[in-house]
Formats: sequence, structure tokens, C-alpha cells
Amino acid sequence: MFTTEDRYVGLGPKNMQRGDCIASLEGGHVPYILRQVGERFELIGDCYIHGVMQGEWLDQTRSERIWLI
Repeated sequence: MFTTEDRYVGLGPKNMQRGDCIASLEGGHVPYILRQVGERFELIGDCYIHGVMQGEWLDQTRSERIWLI
């Protein structure tokens, strides 16, 4: 169980850590937990965030292309 900086509550993988990122990936159906490793990102797993499972929190102006390792 976790809370975000914006005070959303969610459930995620056991190996997630403070500072990991929550992302919506193109074509994905759920939010994902990512961990920045240098200039790249590692996929930790998917998650559930109460109140944002239909993309309500997405801000297209903050979208960026990233590399997953």
C-alpha cells in the first residue's frame, strides 16, 4: 500500500520504493510503477490507484518519451 505526493492511495508491487514514479504507458490499461536508473527507467510493475484508474489524472502537457530497461 502507498500514498502519492498528491495524497492518492494505491496498491503496488512489494519491491516498490519511495521515489519510484507512477506512469501511464501508451497502450496500457493500468498505471505502472517505474524506477529511474541513470537516464533510463526500469518497469517495477503495475498498480492500482483509487480514483484514477480511468486516466483521470493524466496531464498530456507533462507527457514525455522514456526508455524502459
